[in-house]
Amino acid sequence: MRATVVVIGSGMAGSHLAYTLALKGVDVLVLEAGPRRDRSSNLKTFYENPVKGPQSPYPSAPSAPHPEDGRYDDFYVQAGADKFIGAYLRLYGGTTWHWTGFADRLRPADFRMKTDYALAEDWPITYESLVGFYEEAEKRWGVAGDPAFNWGAPRGDTPYQMPPIPHSYMDHQVIKALDTLGLHAGRFSHARNSEIFDDRPACCGNNTCVPICPIGAKYDASVHAEKAEAAGAKFLTDALATYIELGPDGNVTRVKVRRPDGETFWVEGDVFALCCHAIENPRLLLNSKQAGAQNGVANSSGAVGRYLLTQANQDAWAMMPEPVYPYRGPQQTGGLLELRDGAFRSQYAAAGTSFMNSGWAGNSDATGLARKLIAQGMTGAELARSINRQVARHLRLNSSAEVLPDWNNRVELADVMDSSGVPKPKVTFTMDDYTKAGLAKALKINRQIFSAMGATDVESNDPYLSNAIIGGTARMGYDPKTSVVDTDLVAHDHRNLYILGSSAHVTAPVNAPSLTIAALAIRAAGRMIQNLKN
Repeated sequence: MRATVVVIGSGMAGSHLAYTLALKGVDVLVLEAGPRRDRSSNLKTFYENPVKGPQSPYPSAPSAPHPEDGRYDDFYVQAGADKFIGAYLRLYGGTTWHWTGFADRLRPADFRMKTDYALAEDWPITYESLVGFYEEAEKRWGVAGDPAFNWGAPRGDTPYQMPPIPHSYMDHQVIKALDTLGLHAGRFSHARNSEIFDDRPACCGNNTCVPICPIGAKYDASVHAEKAEAAGAKFLTDALATYIELGPDGNVTRVKVRRPDGETFWVEGDVFALCCHAIENPRLLLNSKQAGAQNGVANSSGAVGRYLLTQANQDAWAMMPEPVYPYRGPQQTGGLLELRDGAFRSQYAAAGTSFMNSGWAGNSDATGLARKLIAQGMTGAELARSINRQVARHLRLNSSAEVLPDWNNRVELADVMDSSGVPKPKVTFTMDDYTKAGLAKALKINRQIFSAMGATDVESNDPYLSNAIIGGTARMGYDPKTSVVDTDLVAHDHRNLYILGSSAHVTAPVNAPSLTIAALAIRAAGRMIQNLKN
C-alpha cells in the first residue's frame, strides 16, 4: 500500500486533516486501528450494557484495545500517586463519539501562562494566529452559541452558526441562587444542533450525550471522516499501526500495520501524520526504536510521552427541597462564569463549574438508586414513584481544574503486552497542589450555592483525575531539545512526520481542547499542502 499522505487515526485531528487534503486533490490514506460501527449498533450495545459509563456503547476490540469503564487498571499500568483514568476510543470517528460537545476556543491567556501568570510554559503560537482556523472549524461543525457568552475568547463580529441551546429548568433554579450570591452564569456553546444543520437533526434532549447522541444532533468526527471519503480519501479500518520505519535520511519511509487476523503489511508514503490521541501517539513513537532513533521516533529530546496533561474534577451533590428536574436537555447547558480566568491563576488553578443536568451520577443514577431501594424491599409502582420523587430533586455541580504540565507526568511502555501484542501504556501521574487549591476554591463556592438553594444531604468527593481530557506527550515548541514538534506540528527530528491532536498541546486549561484540535489540524493541512507543492 502507498499514498502521498498516510494519516494514522480517524478522530478529530485525522478526519479534519484528511478532509482538507482530499478537497485539494491530495492522495490520502487513513489508517484506523478500530472498527467502523454505525450509530444503531453502538446504541444497541449501550442499551444492553449494564454499565452506563462513557465507554459503554463501544466494545474494546482485542486487536486494538482501548480503556473500558471500571477496568482502567486492566488497561493502564498505574505507576503514579494518582490513578489515571483517561478514556478514549479506537473507532472510526474516534473519541468524539462520546465527548461532551463543548465548542470552546481557548482564551488568549491560555496561550500565555508563563507570560501572564509566571507558570508552566507559553504556547509557541498565539490566539490571534488561530482565529481564522477556529472560524473554519466552527463552520464545519455548526456551533450553537450565545454571543453574550464567549467564555473569554474574543469573537469579534463572527456569529455562531445556530441560536444557543437554552438553559434548562434546573439551570434557572441555580441562577436564582447565584443572583443572591453576586455570582453569574452563562450558556455554553455547543457542537450540537439547536436547529437542523448539515442534514443532522436538532437536539431533542435525550441527555445521553456522554456516551452517545442517539440521533446525531451532536457533532462527532465521523461526520468529517465520511466527508473526507466522499472527497476521495481512502479509509482502512481494523488497521493497527505498530511500528514507524525511518530511512537513511531520517525521514519516515513506511509504517507497519497489523490486521485482526494477525496479517501484517507495510504502508509507504511521502508524508505521515500521527493523529491517534495523546496516549497512542507516544505509544507508537516509543515502540518504534531503531538505529538512528534509539529512544523512539521523534524523541531526541526525550520529551515523547512527557508532560502528560489532563484535568482534575471534583463533584458536589445534594438533595433539593423542591424538584429541579435534571435529565432534561443536554447534560451540561450552563455553568459558572467565575474562576475560569484571572490574575488568581498565578496562585491557584482556573476551575470551570458546570450545572449537571445528568443528576448525581449520570446514566447510572436511577439504576443505582433502584438497587438501593429494591434492597430495602421496595418494588412495583411504589419503587417507580420513589425513584421519580428522589431523582427529580438531585442536583450535582461539577468543577474541572487545569493541571500544570510536568516532565514527570508521563506515558511509557510497560513490560507487559496488551491483547494486540503491543506494550501496555505505563502512566505516572501526580496531581499538583496548584490544581487542588483551585478545586478547593470551587468547592467552597459550590457549597454556598447549595446553601442558598436550601439543599440538604450535601456531599462531595475528593479531587480525581478527569477521564475526558488527555493531552501533552508530544508537545509543540521552538526548541528541539525540549519539545517534539514545531509550530506547524512537524516533528523536529523527521521533517515528513506530523504529530497532531491534543498530544501537541502545551497546557490543558478549562476550556475544552476539541475545537483547538480541529483548528490546528486544518492549519497543519495548509502547511502540508504548501510543502507538497514545494
